[in-house]
Amino acid sequence: MKRFIIIFLVIIGLDITDSAAQSRRYFSYFSSMQSYFNPALVGLEGSSARSVIRSQWAGIDGAPKSAYGSVEGEFSQLTGDNSTPIGKNAIGLSVLYDQHGPFTETELLLNYTSRIKLSDKHFLGLGGGVKYMNTELDGTALSPDEAGDPAISRYMGGFADMKFLDFNFGLAVRTQEYYFAYAVQNLASGTISSGDDFYVARPPSHNFQAGFRGPVNESIGLIGNVLYRLQEDLPFNAELNFKALLLEKVWLGVAHRVDYSTGLQAGFILDRVNVGYSYEISTRNRAKMYGSTHEFVAAVRLFDFKTKGIYSMW
Repeated sequence: MKRFIIIFLVIIGLDITDSAAQSRRYFSYFSSMQSYFNPALVGLEGSSARSVIRSQWAGIDGAPKSAYGSVEGEFSQLTGDNSTPIGKNAIGLSVLYDQHGPFTETELLLNYTSRIKLSDKHFLGLGGGVKYMNTELDGTALSPDEAGDPAISRYMGGFADMKFLDFNFGLAVRTQEYYFAYAVQNLASGTISSGDDFYVARPPSHNFQAGFRGPVNESIGLIGNVLYRLQEDLPFNAELNFKALLLEKVWLGVAHRVDYSTGLQAGFILDRVNVGYSYEISTRNRAKMYGSTHEFVAAVRLFDFKTKGIYSMW
């Protein structure tokens, strides 16, 4: 029964025949994936490598599992210039693997941003991204109540896949202490595709992001991030997280996804490494059956740089 519940929810979310709807990925540590949502934010934490692992609805068969990894480089740091934390150009490569019920999705995303110096502190970044996505369906995992349902009968007992090529565009105004950003994903709306037809279209997603960070005193610093997403075939998504950094070594935080979930976060900073964990629970009465969610994040700064503590993370 649990397996059927997950399959049913996935089918409703994706509507693999007559609708443009699709699933949306959620991460408590979305602040570690800023360039995934907006190519103008690639290199937000300088040259780094990072990963996020998420296990959603733990204990339920077929529940979503996601793994994200990225490598980002500031051109100035790549050439040995560590004199400024915000350079003129940055590039990044991201990989996202997501498995939910009978579906497996793999995304490859190449991002580039170029920045214009507006003042001594302010920079305007314009970014573009190219995305390749492969979606696979394992029809042997489908087990609906009505085996003759025409919506999914052609996929049962077999395997199918669909490939997409799409584009993202974003802009961001940023300093060392804060940023404001807007991006649109899926500019081609899924029209560049091949293989089986799981989706009629993939509508563009509009993403608004903002963040701030700074010290309160010598022992405490505060970091905040906000993400708001709009897409015509999905409900709006609004989420935020706040972290308090203690003694430039340990952080404690809280994350909230409006009308969905709340999470507690904790982590620590070493010389070049940040490691964190998040425990997330549903705040919707109907969704308590889904259980809890666990998420791990790790980041490695690739080059020595003068910024430490509060300015080494978002």
